[in-house]
Amino acid sequence: MASGDGGRANWKDPELYKLFIDLCLKESTENGKNGGSLKKESWDRVRVALNKEKNVNLSQKQLKNQWEYLKSKYGEWSKIISKTGNGYDPVTNTVNWSTEEWSEYIQANPNAKQFRYTGLQYANELKALFDGVRATGRFSWGPSKEGFPADGTPSQSQSETYINLDTGSLETPSSPNDSAKPDNKRKKKNKSDELDKQLLEALQTLQNSDGPTIEECNRILDEMELFDMSDPLYIVACSIFCESKAHREQWMLLREKPQAVRKGWIQLNGKKLGLL
Repeated sequence: MASGDGGRANWKDPELYKLFIDLCLKESTENGKNGGSLKKESWDRVRVALNKEKNVNLSQKQLKNQWEYLKSKYGEWSKIISKTGNGYDPVTNTVNWSTEEWSEYIQANPNAKQFRYTGLQYANELKALFDGVRATGRFSWGPSKEGFPADGTPSQSQSETYINLDTGSLETPSSPNDSAKPDNKRKKKNKSDELDKQLLEALQTLQNSDGPTIEECNRILDEMELFDMSDPLYIVACSIFCESKAHREQWMLLREKPQAVRKGWIQLNGKKLGLL
């Protein structure tokens, strides 16, 4: 097992996937990099540790291929999240662009399609790995954060508000008895009404989104290799995708979850819909 025999790497295993990132980040932080990759001795340590921990026998070439894959994936995501008004939603870990905006962006950037319904997993770690910056504390990026801090200050996307709340500045009265007080009250009321209107429009835009297609859900199912096509659960899953937009959206959010979770979701919904 000195050099690895190049056995098949199951990078869909979430533990293997995360361990590889952690090991690479440790080597990069402690020993630096050689150009755009790890140093030779670092790759040796990553390979030995990964193979021992996960009882696999992967070659250095396979590890470098995964490195390049993750770098490409991170590069595509960073272009999206660095756009002004990127619309990132930390609750759903998605970018809330309209169908038209996504179609236009994907047409120009085909590889961005992978982020249409879910954001980049372990984005903070990958930023540290490929940009050499690891944010900490209140500037750290993760499933509950927005934007990518480029240095010790928040990025533009972190501080932006995606619904325009600026309805005019409010002047401060010069004295407690100043006659401007009624005007300020009217301005505050108008500002509140305008905010309510904009929030409603934003919610309607989200509700009118077409959501993932049946074809996209089926493609993800095939890529997961969760079931053989002869397995009855494969047919059940395809039937669930035909039920509603909500079912398809939930399925796309589960794509990075453990296999047991995805399989349990299919079984549960299959029973609820009378398919099992």
